[in-house]
Amino acid sequence: MDILQIIGMLLIIIGLIYSIYQFPILFYGYKHYKKYDINFTDIGEKYANTSMAYHPLVSIFVPAKDEENVISRCIESILNQTYRNIELLVIVDRSSDDTYKNAKEYESRDERIKVFNRTDGKSKASALNYAFSQCHGEVIATYDADTYLPEKTLENAIMGMNFYNADVVQGYNTYINRTENIFTRLAVIDEVLVKVSMIGRMQLKLFVPVAGSNQYFKREVIKNINGWNEKFLTEDLESSIRISNERYKSVYIPSAKVYQETPASFKEYFRQRTRWLRGYHQVFLHSKKSLSKFSDFDALMIVLAPSFSGIMFFGSFYISLLNFYNPFVHSMRTYFISLLLIGLAVYLTAFILVIIKKKDNVIYLPLIYMYLAVNAIISTYTFILEVTGAKRVWHKVKKTGKTTI
Repeated sequence: MDILQIIGMLLIIIGLIYSIYQFPILFYGYKHYKKYDINFTDIGEKYANTSMAYHPLVSIFVPAKDEENVISRCIESILNQTYRNIELLVIVDRSSDDTYKNAKEYESRDERIKVFNRTDGKSKASALNYAFSQCHGEVIATYDADTYLPEKTLENAIMGMNFYNADVVQGYNTYINRTENIFTRLAVIDEVLVKVSMIGRMQLKLFVPVAGSNQYFKREVIKNINGWNEKFLTEDLESSIRISNERYKSVYIPSAKVYQETPASFKEYFRQRTRWLRGYHQVFLHSKKSLSKFSDFDALMIVLAPSFSGIMFFGSFYISLLNFYNPFVHSMRTYFISLLLIGLAVYLTAFILVIIKKKDNVIYLPLIYMYLAVNAIISTYTFILEVTGAKRVWHKVKKTGKTTI
């Protein structure tokens, strides 16, 4: 076996290890898909007048920059929550539109809301840290400015936190414009896989990361991890690593559901994924990680997901070219194993999408190859950017306020 074949076999082994590791998570996620979709508001009503009642003050953070199209919708959905013991802090950073004006109008309507206008804000993490310095709540909730909350979202999150005796909660993020076009349909593939994976992690008692919006933390968690790290593109992922290192209990609550806007053009999709995936590589290469327990290894596997995606895609491509170039010298077994590897990844994805009891997911099957390929290419591109030290840019994705639900 020559050096080229050795490289090919190493790529196959890496891909197979990741696929094997992910399979039970996805399998148990499907098997128990509805088990964790609990309506905690019913539980809350049962214990409303007992010592088990849980009604902490919740400080809600909404960082916003150039969000005039969506900020009012977000604020109104928060103020209309059935859970009333809240304070809402909207942090407007360097906006060039009417975001601050639109948000400020709500201060006179509801005493629970405070709007801050910062001209020197540097990042989402910076806005979150500023809000934490101004808040009083026992529980911290964070939402992006394009988030729309059904009226019982917050109640389900807080009651669920109490039910599981959890320190951190990640809610269910879905898309408000999911059927707008091909790019929003691509995002739905991600949504379904994330939900299945999170449920599988709950069932197997693995680490549940926080991602994007719709997150809830007990105050001492944020205090003890020293807030959000302002140097990272994906401050949520980096904070997840520190939460894991500190052994806090994190859970996933599907009934704490919110809607967000996903990019509806390739340009915006590419900008969003570039920030996200480079953020993963940044966390892997530059964050402080512990590997003293299996939960640390599991958290590391989450961080490495985009890297494995690139390895699996380009590994199969590399091996196929290798055998095509000189099929008589190199073992054809390598070629067939590579096909098995990529087939496992693709058809496992298709399997998950179809067997979840939503018939409308079938229409997304033709997009799976596109989804895997596009994200593998972006992942490889962003890895190169990170290792070469290219300037990190926090790409702002434009929001239109369009809905298709």
